[in-house]
Amino acid sequence: MRYCLFLTVLLLLQAGIHAQTKKTGKAIICLTYDDGLQSHLSTVLPQLDSAGLKATFFLNAIQGSSEAIGEASPAVAAWTRAAGNGHELANHTLFHACPERLGWQKAFAIESYTVEKIITEIKTENTLLSLLDPKRKARAFAFPCNNFLIGSTDYSDLIRKQNLVTYGRIGGDRKSIITQFGNINSMKMPSWMVEEGTTLAELIAFAEKVRDSNGMGIYQFHGIGAEFFKISKETHSAFLNYLKEHQDVYWVTTFSDALDLITSK
Repeated sequence: MRYCLFLTVLLLLQAGIHAQTKKTGKAIICLTYDDGLQSHLSTVLPQLDSAGLKATFFLNAIQGSSEAIGEASPAVAAWTRAAGNGHELANHTLFHACPERLGWQKAFAIESYTVEKIITEIKTENTLLSLLDPKRKARAFAFPCNNFLIGSTDYSDLIRKQNLVTYGRIGGDRKSIITQFGNINSMKMPSWMVEEGTTLAELIAFAEKVRDSNGMGIYQFHGIGAEFFKISKETHSAFLNYLKEHQDVYWVTTFSDALDLITSK
């Protein structure tokens, strides 16, 4: 009798683990890009649109001026087009404060922040994003430098309870693959922060691990061909082509669309 009960519970748990991927019949891949970098506008968005894939961009303050009188800010215009093309614009705070030990000046580091200050930044960034992407009413969030602490206070649950954001993304490594869909913290979804110089073979290997585990993998990219933590634009383009060629295996979607599915009953 006890064995039968144990077996029943085990089967139910296993069903819960893979229930979400069964909704799509595919492994879930989320391509996310941090900091609203110029290479995202010049390289990433054209490559994504060419491949017909959608991604999530976690943005900070947007450059709002133009070098020519009468012309819109190139960044404002480009991010507005990106939203119109189905990409997700998400919240990464206004000023991207990080720990002082990572090189931030003390006056602007997270150690100088209060919970009230970070909440004000998140609210302000939400307002900015609503002007770029008015159709989206709820915003996902990525913690700057993957840090969810103000002093000893974990502010992740607080911003969720205040309905400032819907889902949150934190950091992780190449082992950060989500499989336990019935037991996730949707405000602390782990991701692989792609390291400088990562190769095409390494990007594909992570996707294959996601596929083999019937899970979900979140890529956290920064610079593509430029800036920091960069990979080459050729590697990035080839990886998108790989995902496009294997859409029978992978559901490549935005961060919020993936979480909407996972958290749905």
